[in-house]
Amino acid sequence: MAARLRLVGRVDLGEAAARRRVDLFKVLSVYNFSFWFDGAVARVVLELEPPAVAVVSVKGEAALYAQEGSDPAELEGRLAAALGLAEDASGFLQVASGDPLLAPFAREWGGWRVRSSSLWWALLVAVCQQNASFRQGWSMLARLVRSYGRRAELEGAGEVLLPPTHRDVLGDPSRLAASGLGYRARTVVGVAEALSSGRVPPEEELARVGAEEAEALLRSVRGVGSYTARLALALSLRRYELPPIDRWVRAIASRAYGVGEGEVELEWRRRWGRWSALAVLALTVALDAAPLRKALERLEAGRLLPEPGEVSPAQLWRYY
Repeated sequence: MAARLRLVGRVDLGEAAARRRVDLFKVLSVYNFSFWFDGAVARVVLELEPPAVAVVSVKGEAALYAQEGSDPAELEGRLAAALGLAEDASGFLQVASGDPLLAPFAREWGGWRVRSSSLWWALLVAVCQQNASFRQGWSMLARLVRSYGRRAELEGAGEVLLPPTHRDVLGDPSRLAASGLGYRARTVVGVAEALSSGRVPPEEELARVGAEEAEALLRSVRGVGSYTARLALALSLRRYELPPIDRWVRAIASRAYGVGEGEVELEWRRRWGRWSALAVLALTVALDAAPLRKALERLEAGRLLPEPGEVSPAQLWRYY
């Protein structure tokens, strides 16, 4: 049965987005599914238990849906934070403007911000990307959301699919394998158990510790390595200090920066500093998370912006 959510408030985020030079289309479309974004309006899940959802247009008009008694001001603040309206990315764009990989991206995509999520969803994303192509990982995620079929009914605005909670996963882990996660299903169950038991602390506690300590806490879960932990921290808490370096990033950066693959992380952190993880995410958008051979060909040809017709971070919503 779908949870019933009432309309508890409306807000116009257009002025705030313009002030920060945030492009809401880019924010809402990148790394999104068709059941959450249709090209004009997005459904942004603000909370899973109890559910809260914002329906946001690319112009900034937003409606907030939650259980009766919810605080509209708090939900508005959470939505603004999720959309990156409070994030000053000028430092990142300044570095990117002189970078051989991301200079075109800084020029054409300066209004993009990460659309942050819960730690649980960020970990699901990161685990599904383990040893998988972009298309494989996000196909798993789409099947997983649809398989659990958790929904909310929005007053006067239809239904929306919700990600499963970690309790949903623990109650029926068989749907993970049915969604094609393979060995990753064991890691997802481990993450769900760690969050349920408190062994991995909630977001607000992780936000208060250093990046290395936060990474170590996530890596205490079996199957969660450095890449998974760092990607999850970037997607959930905007912790960008530690770059999630995989084979794809290592090979591309080695070629672009003229360093050995074993030196890539040191060079990446030297160049990007506190923006290191954000630069990795931007690179996946700029090169459409293309398979490595194709990504290297695009690097050599100087094709460093998202291209139409690709199942990619920028175009995912058109296909899934």
